[in-house]
Amino acid sequence: MPNSQGVFSVLPENFFSPLASPNRRHYAALLVLYYRLFQENMRSLERELVVREFMNYLGLHRDSLAEEDDAADGDAAGNAGNAKEPAEHQELAFDMPETAGAAAQGNTVDERALAGRFLRRLIAAGWLGEETLADFTRVINITAWGKPFFEALVRMDEGLKTEYESHVVNVYSSLCGETVRENGHFMVLKAREEARSLIDSLKVLSQSIKGYYDDLNDKAHGEAAAALHEHYDLYAGEVLDRAYKRLKTSDNVSRYRQAIFHQIAALLSDDAWLDESAHKYLRILQTSREECRKKLAAMLEEIRDDLRAVDPLEDEIDRRNAAYSRASTEIIKAYIEPDSTIAGKVGSLIKAIYAGNGEARERLAHGLYRVSFLSPASVSLRRERGEGDFSASPSKADMEAVAQNEAEFFERMKKRLSIKKVGQWLDGEGGTEKILAAAGLIKDDASYIRFVYALLYGDSRPGFDYAVEDESGRAEAAAYSVPAVRFRKKGREKERL
Repeated sequence: MPNSQGVFSVLPENFFSPLASPNRRHYAALLVLYYRLFQENMRSLERELVVREFMNYLGLHRDSLAEEDDAADGDAAGNAGNAKEPAEHQELAFDMPETAGAAAQGNTVDERALAGRFLRRLIAAGWLGEETLADFTRVINITAWGKPFFEALVRMDEGLKTEYESHVVNVYSSLCGETVRENGHFMVLKAREEARSLIDSLKVLSQSIKGYYDDLNDKAHGEAAAALHEHYDLYAGEVLDRAYKRLKTSDNVSRYRQAIFHQIAALLSDDAWLDESAHKYLRILQTSREECRKKLAAMLEEIRDDLRAVDPLEDEIDRRNAAYSRASTEIIKAYIEPDSTIAGKVGSLIKAIYAGNGEARERLAHGLYRVSFLSPASVSLRRERGEGDFSASPSKADMEAVAQNEAEFFERMKKRLSIKKVGQWLDGEGGTEKILAAAGLIKDDASYIRFVYALLYGDSRPGFDYAVEDESGRAEAAAYSVPAVRFRKKGREKERL
């Protein structure tokens, strides 16, 4: 039965509260700052170091900080697993400054209190933990459940750069290297994860293009600057440069895919490897060996299916990118060169007519009239044409086109190999006097085509003058190998060749 709490059976209830607060931008930046310190240091981060780095950031962004309710971090002291700080370290005793002008020492104290306030909020929400070591050093630790979210924040902060090549190369190195023979279960798990990541990245790219297309239609109408910003700053920078160009200029998918397919087929047919890998996988999966074997085979097939799905996804991405490019180009052209689009031309004509441009009125036979307001009666309805009203005679150009099409049709009919023409060809080859064999009929490409038509007509058209008689074996004639058949003129007695 699924857990009714879901992810919050692991995450604290208020885990996302800092990222939903008025200062969410600053909380996210501080979390990224902490995680980079965490990656740079081999040991736990001392609290003093974290507070000092937070102070530097908050000092630079002091003017953009929003007021927060003190109750937001009121549960910090009672947060499970976090020790309560001594009074001399409780920066919460300081209030957020109300004025920008303060003495240098006062600013330092206020910034320290502010840094402590933000740190306590992150600890209370469960992003960070606090520990006092045996030597009374206080350190700030990362929480196990918070690590995936730290990684996501850092990726967002650095920009969503997707390396499609690395996924394919990792699948290839996992399955086609020597290590797969010794630790096959680990390599299959890793390859499956990389193949899934590749497919997920392609789907995200495809769907993100759809999002930019919708934003373009919703937001870009109104001013040229918005359309240019949407296309050249957002779409070109975040989709084309970071993802689409990298995908289209990479040949690693096609280069490694066939080798991966051959290796998967070899592994699936290797019973000894499957048994050995299933035995090792048994220690992780904690089930029967047969179940582990089936699981390994299923993962290998999933990897193969994922790599086969790359081409349809690329086609979908190409289609979406082309649709976005056409739409954005039309919108931008409508702003820069209004007369270059159909809508722009129609608009210019309407403006000219409404402005009283006599030349435009004479050049355009229109049904547009000035109206003071719009109503259902404003809809222009087409008048019904009386039956038999063909007063408008066709133009000379139309008649010439009809005549040309008719001439081309009759020319094609002359070249068509009809039943009559094929029968006449067989008559000319001596069919009225003897039975014709395939070997004597085929002399070149043209006669081979006539032979094929004669064979088809003889088998399917009762009105054909010749009957087809089958003989065993095949006949060789003019570099063609055909069935050894004979054509006999209907109405004549069978006779020997």
